[in-house]
Amino acid sequence: MKILVTGGAGYIGSQTTLELVKQGFDVTVLDSYELGYHQALERIEQMTGKTVGRVTADLRKIDEVHKAFENRELDAIVHFAAYKNVGEAEGNPEKYFENNVLGSLNLLKTMEKNGVKRIVFSSTSAVYGNSEVLPMDESLPFAPLNAYGQSKATVEWMLGDFYRAYDISSVALRYFNAAGADPSGEIGEDPSRTGNIIPLIMQTLIGKRESFSLFGDNFETADGTQERDYIHVQDLATGHVAALRKLEKSEGAFAYNLGRGESTSNKQLIELAEEITGKKLNYEVTGPRAGDPPITVSDPSKAEKELDWKAVYDIRAIMTDHWRWVSQNPEGYDR
Repeated sequence: MKILVTGGAGYIGSQTTLELVKQGFDVTVLDSYELGYHQALERIEQMTGKTVGRVTADLRKIDEVHKAFENRELDAIVHFAAYKNVGEAEGNPEKYFENNVLGSLNLLKTMEKNGVKRIVFSSTSAVYGNSEVLPMDESLPFAPLNAYGQSKATVEWMLGDFYRAYDISSVALRYFNAAGADPSGEIGEDPSRTGNIIPLIMQTLIGKRESFSLFGDNFETADGTQERDYIHVQDLATGHVAALRKLEKSEGAFAYNLGRGESTSNKQLIELAEEITGKKLNYEVTGPRAGDPPITVSDPSKAEKELDWKAVYDIRAIMTDHWRWVSQNPEGYDR
């Protein structure tokens, strides 16, 4: 299959690109490189001995999207390209709707024009908001708390409409909290382009940051800190391959949670990071961020049943692999 991966030079996108190449897919990456890493694709080629096609384009510019489809008989799209910082989205929702929603609309319009009928979409558990029903399953209504989650929910609605109108089949994968790095230590999340908790903890422990800010310790959770369902980026990569296989034999607009089905608190993350690294974390407690729910945890049973997919990495493996990445790449891809 010939696959176009938008945002394929980013964190989850590059891990999925690596997995697709390993499994024999013909992959072209579309990326603006605003948040992606040229070095990630170079390392993928070194690791696999195979060439990854590349096209530089911004999904907000539909002419560039059209050019990316020219002379490529694509079988499917895997769509990662998006902004994803919750705090930034709260302060600048226009940026998120323009990039995440308009960019996705341009992509879908170009797919329709070129007869490409399958897309796997990088969605998020943020579409559920602060659900009182835990664990969260796919039957829950959308109730996003922030502009980031709302932008992803809007694209999911668009996918349903494009299936009904144009027979473009889709799988929306609602990630819980992506974390970790490739077990090789060669592919991971660049610390200069993330605000996620595990990279920030690890950067502090390795001495690249003076301290770590813990956003609140007075939530209604077991230890007062937020709890999240962390999923290894490699498990997400295999989930995307499973979604492509689903679209090879099924038509429709589908949605699946990708998570482990268990949560870890921020304090537990700190304790585990200190245990794995043998270092003491310097941190301070600050106020909670707006738009952040106290706890999220998935019910991944639908994906396990219908995609024949299951997360295999536990939280210790996630943290260990991320520490390996940081230890080998203390400056990220600029080592």
